[in-house]
Amino acid sequence: VEVVRNLLATTGLPAFQDDYEEGDEIASNTFSYGYTGFQPDRIRPDDLSSSSVAIRVNNGQVLKEVLSEFELQAVGHDGFAADDIANGGGHYREVEKVRSFLEGYRKAEERRVARETATMLLDRLVKDGISGLDQLLAGMIREGDEASYTAASDGGELNSALVRYLEEAIREQEQRVEKSTRGMKDNGLPHEPSDDSDILWNVTRSDDGTIIESLDPNNPAVGRIIRDELEKTKESAGIVDGKLVTMTVQEKMLLLLKLLRDRVKVEAVVGNDQHARNLRILAYSIKAANDEQRQQLIQEELGGSMDALDTFSDLVTATIDFAQARSNEFMPAQPGQQTISPMLDIAKLQKIQFAVGRIKRAAGFATK
Repeated sequence: VEVVRNLLATTGLPAFQDDYEEGDEIASNTFSYGYTGFQPDRIRPDDLSSSSVAIRVNNGQVLKEVLSEFELQAVGHDGFAADDIANGGGHYREVEKVRSFLEGYRKAEERRVARETATMLLDRLVKDGISGLDQLLAGMIREGDEASYTAASDGGELNSALVRYLEEAIREQEQRVEKSTRGMKDNGLPHEPSDDSDILWNVTRSDDGTIIESLDPNNPAVGRIIRDELEKTKESAGIVDGKLVTMTVQEKMLLLLKLLRDRVKVEAVVGNDQHARNLRILAYSIKAANDEQRQQLIQEELGGSMDALDTFSDLVTATIDFAQARSNEFMPAQPGQQTISPMLDIAKLQKIQFAVGRIKRAAGFATK
């Protein structure tokens, strides 16, 4: 409110002079000039930097509400004079000028903060991996967290502006990759192999004009292509690693941006409460190489707090129950059969539950 009020005071209009906050540097030198109108070039960036967070909070919703109040007041001041300054009007037009100025400033600040946050996240991801990224994300303020937005934070901000910035960066990077790929093709490098699946189908037309597609199982070419496709499917597990090795720098950067965007979206949905922390610990425990690493991870994250261990143990138990229900519904238990998802690996989940039990028993003995 003070920012809008003091900016309007710089216009020199009498109705806005009463709203001037004494001691404000923005408007302190404007009264001797009378009416000058709002002049953005007279506003120093440093005068607004202290109010950057308040201007950006909730995507500028608070700013819009404040400006709407001043617009109503301006309409009352103008009365029938409208934009006629000589007869006491012109207030509403000046409020609109201030609105346009602050909206532009807000968007520029959102982009600046989003760029700094994205750079910070990428640096941490490259240097410290996923674990370091999670630690950094846990300390960032989030959109809608009014308590955290009372002051600026140097730890970055997770909000829709960051997602929009990453989406834009991805589109720009996709254009670079496409241009690079097009250049490689123009230089005579080999193209991707063509798809031979079109020769599998015999296309005919029935009497009523319906198109009928059929396969001839006795065709040797059909059998060969099907066998090739099966081999490709079996080797799909190593395709990602192989592609990563052959990726160009531009393609790796594109992949990194997409992964970061998806991770930020997940963080926005999951949040940073106790349940979100337990979900992260559970995911890391499933990915642990062995039981020793698994127990060490849980102990480092939860320590000897019995409440925290009980809450995490309840989550593991619920996950096991869910995994058993899903496996019985879709995949009847068979020896040597793989699980649908790593999160539904009942054997690993039981090991995690056993590790939690060991930590709880050790903590219980230590307290005696």
